[in-house]
Amino acid sequence: MLTALLIIARTVQIAASILFAGIFTFDLVMLAPDGRLGSGDFQEIERRLLRLAVWSLVAALLSALFWFWLEVASISQLSLRNAFSTAGWKTVLFETQFGRVWQLRLGLIAVAFALVAAGRAQVKTRRTLIPVLWLLSVVFLVSLAWISHAAAARVQPLGLLGDVLHLCAAGGWIGGLIPLAIFLARARATASLGETVVPTLRRFSTLSLCCVSILIISGISNSCLLVGSFYALFTTAYGRLLLFKLVLFGILVGFGTRNRLAIKTKLLKVEVRSDLLPQLRRTVICEACLGAAVVAIVACLGITQP
Repeated sequence: MLTALLIIARTVQIAASILFAGIFTFDLVMLAPDGRLGSGDFQEIERRLLRLAVWSLVAALLSALFWFWLEVASISQLSLRNAFSTAGWKTVLFETQFGRVWQLRLGLIAVAFALVAAGRAQVKTRRTLIPVLWLLSVVFLVSLAWISHAAAARVQPLGLLGDVLHLCAAGGWIGGLIPLAIFLARARATASLGETVVPTLRRFSTLSLCCVSILIISGISNSCLLVGSFYALFTTAYGRLLLFKLVLFGILVGFGTRNRLAIKTKLLKVEVRSDLLPQLRRTVICEACLGAAVVAIVACLGITQP
């Protein structure tokens, strides 16, 4: 029971962190080059993205508290009801690596809430706050590397670097899928965004290609560090979970390749306000669902002995 709850908490926490980073990466890299401060359509997209950022922070906060509760119960060997009946939570919070990372993450969530609220309230300062929020979201995401298996491995610097790169790439690609779906929905509803669709898709496609390359390289590095041998891929629980993740990742890359080579190429030759935008949006949503499944497997890997 505790294991299942821990997997849920980890999945929500990792997914919320990836989404939060993806929102501001999408805004900064994909929207900003074509964004106009006085454009109502771009302001509406940014309002929707900031609203999504609020919900991702709520999910991150609740799952962080739940995860901490589960860790205290696990370490103190007490039931969930009695986990805080002793001073064990203080030990976990102040004397463990997990607790120190959680202090940092909870502080970042508090600062992010304040900045997002300021961005939603003041349009004039929003453009200034977006780069700050992007940097904060990246720090928030990569801090997960310090509670991973790689952080406990002997070759710590190499493992941490691989995890940091892996998380950043996931945030740029998988985290940007929902913001891309929001952009496509708005672009279909209004003609003024039509001319920005193709450049935005090109930028996202290029970023995704770079992120996939980083994911493959860092994934191979981390696998060599944690799995140890090709034989262990098939004979250990960790190895089999990793193989399942690789299968889903391959399908996810297939969806992205289809978007890049087929649908996005057709958008250059036909009217943007055609049936291709809804088709592309549906494919992007499918990618996001597969990405969520990959995150769930990552959550399982985190509690499985390499």
